[in-house]
Amino acid sequence: MTLRNRRWIHPVLKVPGTVQRPGQHVEEEVWSCDFCTKAVVELYDVNRIAGEMSHTAATEERTLVSRVWPPQEPRPLSQDAPQKVRDLFLEAGRAEAVAAFRLAGVGYRSVVEEICKERGAQGKTLYAMISDLATHNVPQSLIDGFHEARLLGNDSVHDGLEYAPDEVADIAGLIEEAVLVLYTQPAERQRMAAARLARRTANKAGVPTPPSTP
Repeated sequence: MTLRNRRWIHPVLKVPGTVQRPGQHVEEEVWSCDFCTKAVVELYDVNRIAGEMSHTAATEERTLVSRVWPPQEPRPLSQDAPQKVRDLFLEAGRAEAVAAFRLAGVGYRSVVEEICKERGAQGKTLYAMISDLATHNVPQSLIDGFHEARLLGNDSVHDGLEYAPDEVADIAGLIEEAVLVLYTQPAERQRMAAARLARRTANKAGVPTPPSTP
């Protein structure tokens, strides 16, 4: 990707031109793919921090606020996951797509709670339920990820803390990884076993079937 254009869009400047003074503002960036004609337009929160000494250059903290174009679609989840898990994940993804990150955090926490219930985890609190997943042969790495989602959701709903877009996206990725391990891979193995059984049965009946193409 190549940066094609960057412009200051908020607050409105009284004097157009390059702004060097410290302060917080919003910039728009246009990026285009080096291999196709597709472009991406994003908004960034920029905090320009003055150097400690008069001769020291200012530094910038840039945080992605939202993607303006193309429209960001809600995150899909594997069809192998239970319906309620998929529904909650879709709702959280919709909140994330419109930059409602606190709502997204609460939503992804709800997804984790539903997975715990579906797996039969016991406990009076979500912390206890997540920890109990260890007795249901859930890998510790997934349990750790669920606790991260729990904390982010708690901070969002109780403290009103809004995490950065990439931090929320990381939680969504942890849930996607858990769904892959807990639901998608076992379902794929079952489908492959069923396909082998069908092929074996057909062959014994004298009706050989050609190998499927990759």
